[in-house]
This record gives sequence, structure tokens and C-alpha cells, in this order.
Amino acid sequence: MAALALHHEQFGEGPDLIILHGLFGSGNNWKSFAKNLSKDFRISLLDLRNHGKSPHSEEMDYGLMLEDVLLFLEQKTVGSVSVFGHSMGGKTAMQLAMRHPKKIKNLIIGDISPVVYKHGDGHRSYLQALNNIPLKQGLNRTEIDNLLSQFIPESAVRAFLLTNLEIRSNQSSWKINLKALEEKLSDLMDFPIDPKMLPFEGNCLFIAGSNSNYIQTDHQPALQNWFPKYRLVRLKNCGHWLHVDQPEALKKTLKYFLSEI
Repeated sequence: MAALALHHEQFGEGPDLIILHGLFGSGNNWKSFAKNLSKDFRISLLDLRNHGKSPHSEEMDYGLMLEDVLLFLEQKTVGSVSVFGHSMGGKTAMQLAMRHPKKIKNLIIGDISPVVYKHGDGHRSYLQALNNIPLKQGLNRTEIDNLLSQFIPESAVRAFLLTNLEIRSNQSSWKINLKALEEKLSDLMDFPIDPKMLPFEGNCLFIAGSNSNYIQTDHQPALQNWFPKYRLVRLKNCGHWLHVDQPEALKKTLKYFLSEI
């Protein structure tokens, strides 16, 4: 299947830094954080397939997603680039580096490991909650939030999910492709390995949140096997959403890593 042309925003000057968001996210979620890096880097914020303003597709797995990103790199960048992927975007970035290492100068992975995760039920409950909202009734954002609160009590999670709500002329819709995400969720929890993949021998930094359990001690063999030069940093007082919980610490960590190599 042909790669999709991803929606993106580019700004800033300097070496290329590509940022890939996580599940239910978009490049726009990273915009305020990325603006703080734009004096030192040319930032590219990509919307991955079935997210943000990028095309929707019935198909979604990491093999396809890495090809989408590869198409962007071939069309919009020159030489090797630095890639920072968070969560689902981190898995996409890892897969890209393991298949096309010459495209990646520096790899930064935000709070995710190259392993299969078992917590898909939580994500599936979010998808079911979004599907339960009767958008055709012309509800406003506050009314939709109130309905979501019956299924998702955490206001921060609802606020994040509601960044995917688009209201035009009293017509509401979700930017994300709920059907595809629900059908392919198990693929997104996976970390597929095939014979074409090789360990990435380049510079690699994993950044974890100290309050997050996404990167665990028993993941170290997988990290060492696939990313032998990896380093791991844990940000204090930080959960899975690194750029929200500790944006300044994340910025300093990124700049230090990218400036010393």
C-alpha cells in the first residue's frame, strides 16, 4: 500500500528535528513546546496517519506509518535528521531507525520501549467513550465534555482527547479515525520485528517520566539489543506526557543531547 502524504508544519532554523506525536495526539499538541526549540532547530511537526489533519486510512500499523514518515523525509529534508518520537510516535521512530538507519542522525524516544504493551484496554475505553458521543445532535464542547465525564473522570485526559474535536457551523466531528484506531489498536500496542530490521547503531536517547511505568527495568535487554548505544534519562516529577509535565526539563535534555554529539 502506498505511503500517505502527512500533514505537517515546519518552522525555525538550524538542523532538522522531526517530532512524532503519540496516540490520540497531533503535531499541534507539541507546537508550544517546539516553538521554544525553533531558535536552534528547523522543527517539523507531523500528524501521523488517522490523526490531526493527515489522511485517514483503514490500514494502520508501524510498517505503514514508518513509510509515511520516510516519504516526508525524502520530500522535505536532505541527508540524515534527528527524530524525536513520543509514545506511538516513538515506536514509529524506532521502527524507522531499524529499517532505514542512514536517514536517522540522532534518535530520541519519549517514554516508550521496543516491546509489546498489554494496556490496550484503557485506550480502547477512550475510543468507546468517544464513539458514544452523539455528535449529530449539534452539541457544543462543554456538553460533549460533560458526556465524556461519565466515562472518563480525569479532566486532563478529557481535555487531551477533546483536542481532536472539530466544530464547524454547529457540525461536530472527530479528527482522528476512530474506526481504524479501534480495529488496529492491537497492532499499535505491538512492536513487530521482521528480518529486515537491524539494531540501530547510532546515537539514541530514551527519556522516561519518573512517575510513568512505560519504560521498565525488565525492558533493558530489548533496549540494549536494538539500540546498543542507548542512554536513558528519567525526568523527575513527570508522567507519560513529558512535554506537558516537564517541558523545560525536556527541552534542556533534548538540547544537551543534540549539542554534545
